[in-house]
Amino acid sequence: MAYLKELKVTFKRRQVDDDLINKPAQSPEQVYALFKHLQDEPKMKVVGLHLNSQMEILSYETAAIGSAKTVVLKAVEIYRNAILAGATSLIVVENHPWGDCNPTMDDMVLAERLVSIGTLLDMPLRDFILIEYGRYYSLRENRLI
Repeated sequence: MAYLKELKVTFKRRQVDDDLINKPAQSPEQVYALFKHLQDEPKMKVVGLHLNSQMEILSYETAAIGSAKTVVLKAVEIYRNAILAGATSLIVVENHPWGDCNPTMDDMVLAERLVSIGTLLDMPLRDFILIEYGRYYSLRENRLI
């Protein structure tokens, strides 16, 4: 006898301020306000925000958790659940626990791959936002993507 895997997708809810949700996620400041709790994490985390066609956040997922200085993540892993969520675009958020929110070479490589996959899937990467204590850095604002 063989076994066939059944895929089940479940959602959990996290309470946020009413004024931060149910409106388009058009600014890095808004995304930072929703995910600034990542600044207190001792390990790197990469979070994918799944957006609908009105740029509202449908859902999010913690795509990877790494060490204090690195995280291993393939770009395709971010898109996998975005497709299941019915997203039309993405924003990626990553914390830098070491206290510098400037992009690393690994961040730039990941962002380039995300842009390429997003173009192929017609699900663009809207922004890649780096967070550290009290600050953020938007690759879109700085014209790096």
